Amino acid sequence: MVFIMSSLGPILNTILPVFITAGIGFIVSRFVLPRVVRASCGRYPTIAADVGEGAAPVEEGIRRFLHSLTFNFAGPPYVLAALWTSTVALSDLGTPAIVSAILYLVMVLVAYAVGGLGRWSSDEMKAAALSLASTNCGNYGLPVLLLAFGEDGLVLGTVFVVAHMLVHLTVGLGIASWDKNRSFGRQFGHLLKFPYIYAIGLGLLLRSLAIQPPLAVARSLDLIGSLWIPLMLLLLGMELERVRLSLVWKKSALLSAIKLLAPPLIAWGVTTLLGISGWVQAVLVVECSMPTAVNGLLLARQCNTRPDLVASTLLLSTLGSVFTLSVLLVILA
Repeated sequence: MVFIMSSLGPILNTILPVFITAGIGFIVSRFVLPRVVRASCGRYPTIAADVGEGAAPVEEGIRRFLHSLTFNFAGPPYVLAALWTSTVALSDLGTPAIVSAILYLVMVLVAYAVGGLGRWSSDEMKAAALSLASTNCGNYGLPVLLLAFGEDGLVLGTVFVVAHMLVHLTVGLGIASWDKNRSFGRQFGHLLKFPYIYAIGLGLLLRSLAIQPPLAVARSLDLIGSLWIPLMLLLLGMELERVRLSLVWKKSALLSAIKLLAPPLIAWGVTTLLGISGWVQAVLVVECSMPTAVNGLLLARQCNTRPDLVASTLLLSTLGSVFTLSVLLVILA
């Protein structure tokens, strides 16, 4: 019990900044954005006349612009810089990449099984897959690993994050953008429209060729990419402000429970089958046990696959992870 209470402090110190930043986005969405739009429509009547339905389309346009700024402008430089300048050797991605990929695919299958049994719609099953498969192993998981396992845990966790990001921005993007009315060729062509595919490919190519980025290029990528996580958290708050939890709480509560309870067991089984033990196994299990990631919400919003369900699952799983991770750290750390 004493250890649980002592571990709550580091976890709270990790998630509180997330909720504070998301809270700012919530306030902007609830109070600031509507006032700005109403003032703009009042000052420039042609705007309201052009849209024909008052301020609502203008507000939605601003939200879409912010999302596009985050998804298309800030995200790809972040991914490119992370892969290009990372100190983790590509050869070291093996074991964490295998565990990350297996967990991701298993959670996707779990999501579709749950959706199939519940007779959920196609968009709801996509949202469930993004909610269960995406893992906040970066800005949440890495600080927890540093505090629980030290620098060695942080290094291994970083490798896991890179591997997870590669899987999520390829497989997850394919799931979110899938349209059963498209042929496979058209679906593949649609996937190639997303900039992350090229950022990942270019980053891995430059790393494999051992080409060092010029200082000006590296700083530019860092400056633009540094916007990604803050913007995602602000968008999280803006999405949560629009969520009507009473409409989705049953499904989001079910998904949150699965997200918090299933991955530790799956990760333990996978690592055991792979012959991984000791602190390495503990680190990988903890990383797999993180709540739903903002990246999952980002893909859901980009492809309009029930972002309300993903956002509410993200909220509930993150709150619940304070307790589940504390118990897990008692067992493993």
